[in-house]
Amino acid sequence: MEGVIAVTIPIIAIATIGVLLIFFRKYTNDERMALIEKGADAKIFSFESQRSFGPLRFSLLMIGLGIGLLIGSVLDSAGIVNEPPAAYFSMILIFGGAGLLYSHIIENKKKQGEN
Repeated sequence: MEGVIAVTIPIIAIATIGVLLIFFRKYTNDERMALIEKGADAKIFSFESQRSFGPLRFSLLMIGLGIGLLIGSVLDSAGIVNEPPAAYFSMILIFGGAGLLYSHIIENKKKQGEN
């Protein structure tokens, strides 16, 4: 019985993900067609019209996580905190969030410079 469950759960999960992707593509296409029929510009869906800041976000997030891990290690080795896991997790989250906030600020400055 356990073998049947171990085989069927991944099959059902993969099938569900496939069906969700198909429906997502279908409704995205329907939305584009409705925009075109109304005479609106469907250029908002093209990748060329959007500037990608993904690498900037990812790199600043990773830098923030690295700094957070370093600061958590320093706090742990200096004996400043009583709970070492709390120091690691809190510093990682704080500096990771700071990295994402900094990338948001950079993105806004770039977008305002274009307008």
